[in-house]
This record gives sequence, structure tokens and C-alpha cells, in this order.
Amino acid sequence: MISTRTLELRSGDATLSCLVVGEGPLVVCAHGFPDCERTFREQVPVLVRAGYTLAVPSMRGYAPSTPSAEGRYDPRTLGRDLLNIAAALRPHERVFLIGHDWGAVATYAAAAMGADRVRGIVTLAVPHLRVAAPRFLRPAQLRRSAYMGLFQPRKSGVARLLKDDLALIDELWRAWSPGYACPKAELEKIKAAVRPHPDAVLGYYRALRSPRVLASRAGHILFEPVRVPALYLHGADDGCVGAELARALEPAYRAAFECAILDDCGHFLHIERPDEVNRRLCAFFASCP
Repeated sequence: MISTRTLELRSGDATLSCLVVGEGPLVVCAHGFPDCERTFREQVPVLVRAGYTLAVPSMRGYAPSTPSAEGRYDPRTLGRDLLNIAAALRPHERVFLIGHDWGAVATYAAAAMGADRVRGIVTLAVPHLRVAAPRFLRPAQLRRSAYMGLFQPRKSGVARLLKDDLALIDELWRAWSPGYACPKAELEKIKAAVRPHPDAVLGYYRALRSPRVLASRAGHILFEPVRVPALYLHGADDGCVGAELARALEPAYRAAFECAILDDCGHFLHIERPDEVNRRLCAFFASCP
């Protein structure tokens, strides 16, 4: 029988709820927006059968995890959450990290802060800002990223997200993965994770543009190179972050690095192309010393 439990962990000023499945080397999986821990439903059983333990948290602010008591959603704090989960479950072992979207941001930060604790990382859909940051200013990408501006004013940003029973979440999934129809039941689970604390969920976006954060170590950490083995995957049809931003990323990495742009999938590539993504995950993990 597969071992499954829920871990509740205090991480700084938030309490994280984390599903823990399997036995073996630890893989911590971090989701993004608009999403929830269910996003890795196609990866968990495959990786557990391959002999890994999967730790899948609801990121801070996403129910059932709590919001940050101090309003901390900067990249350094997100990365620290992942390292705290790793320390709680495998205090004396190096771990793997998988991050999609904002989870990728958290993964880059965690790898920068705790390279000695991380065996390898896999990031999806958000390329490393050390190389990609200037590319986000290209006109086509600015148009794709216009939704982020909606979230900067707290009151109107929350109102826009909650409008018509969080219809924006449906809109973003359609736009970001145009060839995939997310099942309504899964969208409802995402909304259930976002609905209790929408201001916290949007706090990630405000932190990314905060002058205080950008001028601090919390912001600079995203520009530090990755010093552990890494795999980066991106969907060719991604409507959130254009695939052109995911090319020639090698200068951001100082250890073994592999990058692949997968055809016929968008932003949620690990759900759209699970067999291909899972094959690459297993091969990458097996290759890490």
C-alpha cells in the first residue's frame, strides 16, 4: 500500500498544508497561479511508482494553507517554504524540486539559497530571470503579461479575480493553454483553493513589483545562477509566457542543464503532455548524482 499523509508545517509566518505520498528520495512539487496542489496529479503516481516520495504543498495563501501573517510573498520567502518542507521530511538528505509557474520562481529561489540541500531542480513555464528578464519587456510578451497589472491595486485586483465566481481563472486557463480544456471539476478545486484568501494569492504579483522587494536580497535572488543540475520544460503554445523567452537559457546555469520546448501544449504542459513530461522527469532524476 502506498503511504499517504498530510503534513502541516509552520514556515515562518504561515502554516503550510502538504500532501506526502510514497517512500524514497524526496521530490517537493510547487504549484503556481491560478492553480492548486492538484496540478501534479499526473506526476504523483508515476513518480511514486518510480520510487520517490512526493511532497505537494498548497502554497502559502492557497487553502488549506494559511496566508502570510506579515504579507510576505516575495521569492525568497517562497523558496524558504520549499526548503523548510525539505528539512522537515529529509533533514539529512538532498532533495529534488519541481516548480511550475510561481512554483518555478520558488524553486529558483530555493536552489539559490540552499544549493547544498538540493540534488536537482525541474522548472516549467517560467524561464530563469537571469537570462529571460529583458525578454519580458518585448511587446508580444507585455501583451501576454497585461493581466498582472490588474492585480497591483489590492481592492480592484481582488474584485476582478472574484468577479462572476472567479471567471478570470477559466479565462486564463483557456488563454494560456489554448489546446486544452481543463475539466470543470478541476477548475472548481482551483477556485476552492483561491477563494478563501484572494488578496494573499495576488500578493505574489504585488511582491514581484514591489520596489522594496526588488531592491533587496529577496528580489536579487532570482538573478543568481543555478548551481545544481537542472531541467527546464516549456510548452510551444504557451499563452502566458511565450516560448521564445525559453531559448538560449544556458548562461543562467552553472551545472548540468537540459532544456526542451514541447510541441502541442501550452502553459500547463505537465497536465497536457503528462507522458512526455513524466518520462523526462524520471530520466533527469536518475541522471543526478
